[in-house]
Amino acid sequence: MRKLLCVALTAAVAVAVATVPTVAQKRGGVLKFAVPSVKPGLDPAHTTTGDAYMLTQAIFSNLTRVDENLEAKPQLASSWQPNANSSQWTFNLVKGAKFHNGREVVADDVVFSIERILDPKTASRGAKALGPIKRVVAKDKHTVVFELTGPYADLPLQLGNTFGRIVAKENIDKIGREPIGSGPFKLKEYVPGNRVVLARNPDYFEKGLPLLDEIHQVYLKEYATQISALGTGEIHIMYLVPVEVIAQLQKEPGVQVLEVPSPSFQPLEMFVAQKPFTDVRVRQALRFAIDRKAMLQAATGGHGVLGNDVPVPPSSRWANKALPQRERDVNRARQLLAEAGYKNGIDLTLYTSTGRPGLEEAAVVLRESAKEAGIRVKLESVEIARLYSEMLRKPKEFTIVHNNWFGRPTIDETLTPYTFTKSFWNYTEYSNPKVDGLLTEALGVVDFEKRKRIYDEVQRILWEEGPEVVPYFRNYVSAIRKNVKNYKLIPVQYVDLREVSIE
Repeated sequence: MRKLLCVALTAAVAVAVATVPTVAQKRGGVLKFAVPSVKPGLDPAHTTTGDAYMLTQAIFSNLTRVDENLEAKPQLASSWQPNANSSQWTFNLVKGAKFHNGREVVADDVVFSIERILDPKTASRGAKALGPIKRVVAKDKHTVVFELTGPYADLPLQLGNTFGRIVAKENIDKIGREPIGSGPFKLKEYVPGNRVVLARNPDYFEKGLPLLDEIHQVYLKEYATQISALGTGEIHIMYLVPVEVIAQLQKEPGVQVLEVPSPSFQPLEMFVAQKPFTDVRVRQALRFAIDRKAMLQAATGGHGVLGNDVPVPPSSRWANKALPQRERDVNRARQLLAEAGYKNGIDLTLYTSTGRPGLEEAAVVLRESAKEAGIRVKLESVEIARLYSEMLRKPKEFTIVHNNWFGRPTIDETLTPYTFTKSFWNYTEYSNPKVDGLLTEALGVVDFEKRKRIYDEVQRILWEEGPEVVPYFRNYVSAIRKNVKNYKLIPVQYVDLREVSIE
């Protein structure tokens, strides 16, 4: 019998805590990291963007961390063991890990941190993202037991996500502006809309780490400004690289472009509680009308793969390979619109943004390709922060909204947050009791083949009636100065700077 994850097969996971890389690297230096967002936020319970995830990953620690292979590695937990069916997990904490105020991190801190995320009063978007946790118990000072509602082999990986940071209860009132964590860096300066400065934590528990003295997260809104700054050496890392400048950056003598396949996708959200998308035929029509190959090329320059209207990338072992790739069919799109009562076509507004590479470029292709099917699309480009806070949260009739997801490391988190009824990330308000039931059932299935059949059915339903157009998955492309060493791209676009150095 194949089990869900290798970690669930073992009676215990006992891996040494990470230390300095085997190849000697220079210590010290200030690394400047460019991001396009204005106010990233510092409270792990309420962060929503990649640049915020980077900051909280540097300031706080998790029980586990997600590495570049999307595997769970030790952090505050030195080892972990499931029971026979993985419905209960025991995590053994490292001894001597300290918060930035000097207090030791103990099991009670883990209990407090996880319960805080799960507490409805916290209103954290992570409440549905940590897994089916029923209870967290401090067995002793350095041992934590997670009791689950059923078998769940993904837990170690899920606890490494952005919401699984371990926080100090005495810091909660100030966590949004003066956070205290146990991570490799301490907050030194925070100027929203300008920069964040992090300084090395000299008491960090992973021996020999971090290597850098400081990290400066610099706000540079325009990608052209970031490119210029990277070329001159004013910054060391460009978090996201638009594909149209990859060739330009590759010619820069002091710059290296990094790229990995990724589950990142840029869907078009169709709001099923608003006209015209209350009618599944209109949702299907838009899917048939678009030229997804042209959208892929415009948005990624070929640095990605076609999507098939489900959030599971085709490279995933969880992908439903039986689903035929949806092809463009203008006549079918017109027929569906007519059947839905729009025989003369339909007018829509698409809200998009230049705040993430590829969005606006894909939007232009959609507008032009949808014309042939009688779908007349007006483009409205807005600030990325407004796109998230207003357009997605307060949808209007006859609108579609671009989104930008980094992807998630587990299959449950890939599907549930976007499609489960009333999930915080379910912007479209899609609700199907059968899908809810299948997603809930899958959590308790340990056998891989049986669990995959359940997720295959979820994907089939979403392929037929789902609320998103998923035209493509984009590779994760970043760029660094060549004197930056050991910077590894994590496909879900987390940023781990513990082992990074500057020559």
